[in-house]
Amino acid sequence: MMMFRNLRFALNSAWQSFWRNLAVSLAAVLSITLILILAGVNLLVGHALSQVLDGFRDKVSVISINVADDTPLASVYSYQAQLSADPRVASVRFITKDEALANFAKDPNNAVLAQQLDGNPLDAKLEVRVRNLSDVASIDTLARQWSGVDPTNPTNYQGDFVKRMLQLSQWLGIAPFVIEGVMTGLIAASIALSLLVIAYPPAVSQFRSDIAFIPLSYDPTFLASLARDLLLGGALLGAVGSYIGVRRFVRL
Repeated sequence: MMMFRNLRFALNSAWQSFWRNLAVSLAAVLSITLILILAGVNLLVGHALSQVLDGFRDKVSVISINVADDTPLASVYSYQAQLSADPRVASVRFITKDEALANFAKDPNNAVLAQQLDGNPLDAKLEVRVRNLSDVASIDTLARQWSGVDPTNPTNYQGDFVKRMLQLSQWLGIAPFVIEGVMTGLIAASIALSLLVIAYPPAVSQFRSDIAFIPLSYDPTFLASLARDLLLGGALLGAVGSYIGVRRFVRL
């Protein structure tokens, strides 16, 4: 019972203090609301970009090794087992020439071309899914050394694209924190700017009344420069602070 009374007293005191300092309380609520809204927008945008990146990452983490037509099936199955035992490889699937042609014909964009094909010009292939995107290049190098690979078109590996995707995934890991830091810095700078704009005229008047021999004057044109410098400085400080805070966890 005593605990309930203490809790009720604390809540009543907090409520009275909120209304007693209404201006400060509303400013705090507004600041927190803006920060949460911007953080929520940042999370939503980051999640959307992450979904897009995951889709691309899922596609480029699979490398197709084209099998030469004269390669014996025993050699293909042996190499498939060798790849499956590699710790960098998540899975390996063998696709025959007939399956490759069927998959090609299923694509609506290839419907007309599939009807015009004479025979089956497609290679059988081994679809290799790697565990880490950074291992695609090494698996491609290994595949090109296999005796059963098609020498004219060994794999579908696109080195530059994979490297760009890897760099993009690393940057997206740190970008939300930097953006959040920028937004926090802008909000802090906006609050500081508002207080300075409000306090500037009365401070000048008070200074002139106290020290009359110094011709201090109010200059409203300076407020634009002040706003620019404060907002840029706040954004820069927020970005640098966030980057320094998370750089140890993300390797660029």
